[in-house]
Amino acid sequence: MKVIVSAAVSVDGFIDDASSERLVLSCREDWDEVRLLRAECDAILVGASTLRNDNPALVTRSEELRRMRVNRGLPVDPVKVTVTGTGNLDPDLRFFSEGDGRKIVIAGADADTVRLSRLAPWAAIKRMDTVTARGIVNYLERKGISTLLVEGGSRVLTMFFTEDAVDEVRLAVAPFFVGDREAPRLVGSGTFPFNVSRRMRLSDVRMVGDMAVMHYLLHDE
Repeated sequence: MKVIVSAAVSVDGFIDDASSERLVLSCREDWDEVRLLRAECDAILVGASTLRNDNPALVTRSEELRRMRVNRGLPVDPVKVTVTGTGNLDPDLRFFSEGDGRKIVIAGADADTVRLSRLAPWAAIKRMDTVTARGIVNYLERKGISTLLVEGGSRVLTMFFTEDAVDEVRLAVAPFFVGDREAPRLVGSGTFPFNVSRRMRLSDVRMVGDMAVMHYLLHDE
C-alpha cells in the first residue's frame, strides 16, 4: 500500500489555532489540488478529534472528479477511515451521514462498546488490541485498499511518521503565523526515523495560489 500524508501548516508549523473555530489554512487553489488528491486515492484517514472538531464529510462533490473515479472503476467516494481510542463519536457527524463510500472505524481496546455499537449501522468497526499505523495499513490492505491518504490530526500523523509508515508527503505552507503555543502542531513529540541523520527527499516545490507546496518522497520505489 502507498501511504500519502497531506497537510497544511502555518509558517510557524501549526495545523490549527487554539480557538473553537476551525482555522482555514488553505487557499482555493490548494483546496482544488487536495480534492483531486483525495479523488485519486482509495481511502482517506482522519483521527476522531478531527471529526469532532472539523466535522468533514470527505466526499467527492465535483462531478468531474466523480466521473474520473467511475471511469477508473472506483466508487464515486473514497473509503472513509477514522481512528478512535474511546469510541466517542456522534453518528450524526458528516463522516457517517454523507457519501456512498464505505466507512471504517478503527478502535482501541479501551473504546466504549456501547458507543461503538451506535456507529455500527453506518460503519464497519475494527477493534485492535493496540492501534498502530502498521496495523492499520495491514488491515486496510486486506480490505483491498492500495492507496491511503492520511490527513491528520497531529496524533495520527505522529503515529504514522514515527512508525515510518509514510511513503509520500504533500505539505502546504500558508503565508501567515499562528503564534499560539496551545495550538496543535503538525506532529507531537516522538522518535522519528527521518531526522538530521536521515533526511527526506524533496522532489518538488511549487507555488499554489499564495502557498508553497512541497512534495517529499520518504521511500524510493
